Amino acid sequence: MRTIVLLFAVLWQALAAQQDPQRPTFRSGANLVRVDAYPAKDGKIIEGLAAEDFEVLEDGVPQKIDNFQFVRYDQNTPAGERRDPNSQRDAFQLASDPSYRVFVIYLDNRSLDVTDSHRIRQPIVTLLQRILGPRDLFGVLTTLQEPRDLILGQQGLMIEEQLTKYWDWGNGGRVADTPEELALLSCFGARNETGIGEALVRLRRLDEVFQDLEGLIHLMGGLRDERKNILLISNGWVLPRDARGLLNASTPQMPNIGVSGEGKLTMGSRRPGEPDTRWCQTELQRLSNMDFQQRHRDMIHIAREANVTFYAIRPEGLSASPNWTADRTMVDNLITLSNNTDGIAIVNTNDLTGGARKIADDLTAAYILGYYSTNTKADGRVRRITVRLKGSKDAVRARREYRAATTAEMTEIRAVAAASAAAASAPVSPVDTALAELKRLRPEAILHSRGVVLRDELVLTSEIAAIHVEAGRWRTGGEAQVMVSAASGEVLTASRATLEPGSRAFVVRVPLKGAAGPFTASVRLRNTVDGDATDTVSASRTAGSFGDAMLFRLPLPNVVRPAASPQFRRTERIQIRWPMLKKIEGPVARVLGRDGKPIDLAVTLSERDEGGIPMLVADFNLAPLTAGEYIIEVRGGEAVADVAIRVMR
Repeated sequence: MRTIVLLFAVLWQALAAQQDPQRPTFRSGANLVRVDAYPAKDGKIIEGLAAEDFEVLEDGVPQKIDNFQFVRYDQNTPAGERRDPNSQRDAFQLASDPSYRVFVIYLDNRSLDVTDSHRIRQPIVTLLQRILGPRDLFGVLTTLQEPRDLILGQQGLMIEEQLTKYWDWGNGGRVADTPEELALLSCFGARNETGIGEALVRLRRLDEVFQDLEGLIHLMGGLRDERKNILLISNGWVLPRDARGLLNASTPQMPNIGVSGEGKLTMGSRRPGEPDTRWCQTELQRLSNMDFQQRHRDMIHIAREANVTFYAIRPEGLSASPNWTADRTMVDNLITLSNNTDGIAIVNTNDLTGGARKIADDLTAAYILGYYSTNTKADGRVRRITVRLKGSKDAVRARREYRAATTAEMTEIRAVAAASAAAASAPVSPVDTALAELKRLRPEAILHSRGVVLRDELVLTSEIAAIHVEAGRWRTGGEAQVMVSAASGEVLTASRATLEPGSRAFVVRVPLKGAAGPFTASVRLRNTVDGDATDTVSASRTAGSFGDAMLFRLPLPNVVRPAASPQFRRTERIQIRWPMLKKIEGPVARVLGRDGKPIDLAVTLSERDEGGIPMLVADFNLAPLTAGEYIIEVRGGEAVADVAIRVMR
């Protein structure tokens, strides 16, 4: 669908193309508790306090404050002063630093319609513009992504542009939006608003949102002890205790029995497009027994344990709803979630921009207090935290609780921490470094880009993924916009390029004007038939004997085409060109398996001159290789260069 996919394609592909698998984060002190506190007066945080001004109690027992820090977060920081981390791992490592503020914007598109998404676009942009600083990390999620896909970054310009342009992402007003929802309507009928099919669709959407929020809380809780924030954009929910009446109202359905296209007996769907009655009955049982009121209470509980705060914004604002009871319930559930996690709920107001400013003001500064708990029991129990200013009996807003580790968890944490330390100290081989490049590939990406610096010029190659070419997409070509920025954030060029009809790739050469780098290139390709495809890639100047490799594919003899993706078919021939920045003596090339062992495959090696730049060229046929990952290595004296490729069937 064009809505959410287009809305976040830019940010997702701009950051996700560089991701490493998520690695767990473990705290250095097993019983060190970090508490963020927000003493305020007249709606503003009190500044100038010292550690001796605070009292911290755990289950009523005073604790000694061992660590103390006051953090003020800069606001209205120009985008050029903010940098996106290079990988998900790097972002999560930054997030573990309490001086960084972490928040995730969750767009509950299941509860919003297009009117709501249009209404909220500018307040979100205002919030991003007001709140983002050089020590902010933020991400965006919807029901189309999973919490494990969370990417934290610092650049908000692309999101602001997409929110403004593609404002019609709210789809809560649609009767059905996914194949699963259509299957439920087909199995149980779509007679009216009280029909079983429609009721199950509503329950399934609510379950999707709750699964996302529950998973997001657990993920963010693992990043660090200090506060994390979820900005929940939602109209709220009516939370049924159960829907067992749907079971009584439905007629049991026998599974379909028939013969598949392969001549085998089958149950469920007998032909494409026919609903699977077994799945429908299973889904009816699952959804009908869910107690969403209890899940709401549990969500608050795990959020408080994980020190995750909810800030809810209700785009519908003041509305004359014909069902005021349900409307009031939806608002109350947002207020309850926010208030019980020390956040703010922006509801019952049409001034959404003012509400966004209120949230921004609430996140301007924090005191970080650390103490070693006097309770050393590894009992896995929840412990209550109270923070007060000395001389006052009133508690200040602060982290409320945490769960102590169990003995088993402590043992596991120590073991994994030791293994992580050993792995971190182990040398990383060139083969492992090369293979890490393949981890950045996202299977769903439409566009792949690769940048190589040649002297004072960036050679940027962008290529449509093979699966989309083979499906007949982008046959008519497209127009591309390319923006290249220096490390300072200065835009070196904003130019256009053309993907010719029938072509798969295009090359742009950008003067670097002596800038030191690293450089960031953002590409957006579009046509009227296939929509938009985006990618972002980084490139740096190199100081070794070899420059970064340039890839080419030879689908036919003597036909050489530029390539950006390291994925190749076995029917292709590959050519790799390395700029030789220094004199290379007696270069040789070989193919390695992902285990680093050589493979007996002949590689043709030659030298050529391209515009005064000497190139070392490796050329070989991929047909003898099976599907898998390989390394192409060249050596000359002490100089070594490796490129990883993935061979497809």
